[in-house]
Amino acid sequence: MATNGAGEQAACIVAKPFSNGVFYHEEPLGDAIPLFMLQIIITVLTSRIIYFLLRPLRQPRIVCDIILPFFPRGTFDHLIRNYTDMLFRQDALSLTRTMAAYGVMLKFFLIGVKIDPRDAWRCGKKAFFIGFCSMMVPFVVLLPFGRLFKSREYALVDGIGQTSVFIDIAATVSASSPPVLADILTELRLLNTELGRLAMSASMVNELTRWTIFAVFPVVQLSWDKNGVIGALLELGTSLVIVISVFVMVSLWMRWIVRRTPKGGRVGEVHILMVMLAVLAMGVMSDAFGLGFMDAPLIMGLLVPDGPPLGMALVERLELISTEVLLPVFFLGIGWATNFASIHHPVPLLWLLLFMLAGHVVKVLVAVAPAVYSKSSIRNAAVLGLMLNFKGLVELMVYLNLKNVTVFLQVLDPAGYVAVVVGIVIATAISSLLVSILYDPLSSSGMVGYRTLQHLKPHEQFCFVASILNEGPVPILLNLVEVSCADEQSSVCAYVLHLVELGGRASSSLIAHRNPKDVFVNLGQMDRVHNAFINVEKKKEGVVVVHPFTAISPYATMHQDICSLAMEKKVPFIIVPFPRKDSGGSSEVDQAARSIIPQVLSQAPCSVGVLIHQTLASSRPLALERFNYCVRVLFWGGNDDREALAYTSRLARHAGVRIFVSRFMPQVHRKEDKEMTWDDMIFKEFTRANADNERVEVEEIAVSDVNQMISAIRSIEMECDLVIVGRRQCTGLSLDEALSEWTESPELGVVGDMLASSDFANYAFSVLVIQQHGS
Repeated sequence: MATNGAGEQAACIVAKPFSNGVFYHEEPLGDAIPLFMLQIIITVLTSRIIYFLLRPLRQPRIVCDIILPFFPRGTFDHLIRNYTDMLFRQDALSLTRTMAAYGVMLKFFLIGVKIDPRDAWRCGKKAFFIGFCSMMVPFVVLLPFGRLFKSREYALVDGIGQTSVFIDIAATVSASSPPVLADILTELRLLNTELGRLAMSASMVNELTRWTIFAVFPVVQLSWDKNGVIGALLELGTSLVIVISVFVMVSLWMRWIVRRTPKGGRVGEVHILMVMLAVLAMGVMSDAFGLGFMDAPLIMGLLVPDGPPLGMALVERLELISTEVLLPVFFLGIGWATNFASIHHPVPLLWLLLFMLAGHVVKVLVAVAPAVYSKSSIRNAAVLGLMLNFKGLVELMVYLNLKNVTVFLQVLDPAGYVAVVVGIVIATAISSLLVSILYDPLSSSGMVGYRTLQHLKPHEQFCFVASILNEGPVPILLNLVEVSCADEQSSVCAYVLHLVELGGRASSSLIAHRNPKDVFVNLGQMDRVHNAFINVEKKKEGVVVVHPFTAISPYATMHQDICSLAMEKKVPFIIVPFPRKDSGGSSEVDQAARSIIPQVLSQAPCSVGVLIHQTLASSRPLALERFNYCVRVLFWGGNDDREALAYTSRLARHAGVRIFVSRFMPQVHRKEDKEMTWDDMIFKEFTRANADNERVEVEEIAVSDVNQMISAIRSIEMECDLVIVGRRQCTGLSLDEALSEWTESPELGVVGDMLASSDFANYAFSVLVIQQHGS
């Protein structure tokens, strides 16, 4: 124990890591590690409870994590002093702060892994203009307002902090962090929407501009003040040489790991461990050079090739422990620094909040201005501006650094720090809520009712979107392309969308492989799925046109890619594969494929065909010279069945297709209505149009109850290639009510689910379940 000149005493407290246990009359929470584990448990549970309570308000996870620290020590200490004294003791801070720092380093490293720096250079002129202006315009506008605080003496004493802090606050308010934006957009399921992608591209440019302001200018200014121009250049040049040398070696190392990993294999555990140690080393180096301890791990993450194998492996192995275990400890530290009791003069803090609010409003106006000029959607432009106002961990770290610049200097006072944290919560909470309310990427306001198969003219080009997760349904889809184009007067335009899971990266993307000049582009990202369809186009030149796309997005939002592409291209039909559950294959991918379908059915802007197929597709390859294909159609009545018959009418024109249509006639009294009239009219029209077509056979089957109908379905000769059925039927026999409790996949309908069941597992046919748009 030592005593200084002021009579204050300092003591070194040596804390044991573990307790000997209650049987030795020791307090378990009196030691560091048990207390640390309890802190994690309480923090994570509290965060989850807050998240559950705020979900109806459509708040992202980061808002709940930021709100969480308002409850620990210093905020309600006068109400729960005994609790906070026990759980947040000073002698336990060392371990907690160390683990929090490592959690932040890992998080920033993973942020870098998920970001592809090349996206900043790939963005279009629109994204570049919005990104640059959304950073510079609010920053320039806010700087003069910061001078107003200089005229208030109490602002420098008990208010906000040093007047220079307003430059940093203005830059942080004006900035838009790509990883923060990506996390929130993912939670709101807007990452792979048109505005989501534009916001991500704009945020890349915005962040690059912020780095220039935050990193280059202060270093040059500091060096200039100390050593003059020559000294500034020498100091900055020396630092750049050392940093570049280190990171060139890191980049070569990462690429060496990728080369050492077999194609389709997993990255070795030793490599993952060495990368984790390298993150620690980068943090030490970054701190030694006077930067933040998270800056070098972030840059190191940028050098990791995103996606599989290395980027995805790092995210899969480290994301959970950093985000769910270590990062909550960081937010716990935010709680120690967030103390409302430090506020003595609230007026300047209110002015500070208005100062930040002004910056957020200007950012929205910057996004709206081009929309007003070009007479485009002002609503969507405002939503884009709100997206760019999302704040999170990156901004918290900036403000925390301003508060803890040195032991003797606080650029940002504790009270000012409370104000900026509150500002982050308000900005993100309001922006998230407004974006959820104002933006519906699949809004049907501009859609028209003719986007169905029934309204296609007989020889109009048949356009459809085919979504594919793996190669399983490709042979069957190629057969559908063939049977849908009888001749040059019945051409087909297929938009082939290969869906790829977003892994190891932050931003989703929709890649077009054919430009408006009919030239194939982005060839390096095409694969065998695309090439299979392109080969068919070459063989059927003039009849089949293929537009290949690749969508990289999370499974939860892949339906948005499908529906958005269908809306953009104004197609009347979408085909989504449904792997049979008892046919083997990759369970994870197949489950993802099945989970997409209900969302597509409910949000599609056109008719949808669900293609039930064997996971390991057994369809024979195309023989274009002597093509023979057998189709069985089951017809009861209703919008979906009429849509299925409309598609069958197109197939009937193909010389290599044989069609058998079975119409089920319930022998029960059914009041004649408009639906029944349309059913009779459509069916008679189909029969009359194919009266001279020897490849089309029509039969009517009389049924009196549900059991007889099921028996009739099972007795039908099913030795065919494809069965077409509507998703919902007007049978007059209450078929849905009778079989609903036995239905495993309601999205297929009662009959579709029956044909996908194990009762028909021995048959090789595929099933196309059709739902009419708007039915």
